[in-house]
Amino acid sequence: MIVDHIKNLHKYVGLNKNIQTVIDFIEKSDMESLIGTHQVTDEVKLIRENYMPKPLQECYFEAHHVYGDIQLVLDGAEIFGYLESDDLKFKLTEPYQPEKDVLKGQSLGYFSTVLLTKGMFAMVLKDELHLPKLSNGLQIEVKKAVFKIKL
Repeated sequence: MIVDHIKNLHKYVGLNKNIQTVIDFIEKSDMESLIGTHQVTDEVKLIRENYMPKPLQECYFEAHHVYGDIQLVLDGAEIFGYLESDDLKFKLTEPYQPEKDVLKGQSLGYFSTVLLTKGMFAMVLKDELHLPKLSNGLQIEVKKAVFKIKL
């Protein structure tokens, strides 16, 4: 997992060609006004949503095999969890669903977290377990852009 500020996203273009597509799309788009799912290219999709962060018991870890995520906070703040995919503290609750490119589960113990605030992103790649949308205790709406990039 990579956590950084959007102004530094260009540093990671060498990891995947689709990162440049994301940068170009952000530069030419009004991200605030976009809501819903948008197909940017055959290999990049945007899910733009507004939501209230949730308590831990309503959140779940997820991982993807085909697409990575660039989860960009446009406004607000949330806690973003991370767990090593081979961690023994992970319990699978929903096996991998190829049509949705997701598996889901929960942590049976501690996991790492980072506070994502306006302008920050978390990039998760193949099979990296991550837990988005976790409340930091404040009930402030989060505006987020999740770019799904083909790996």
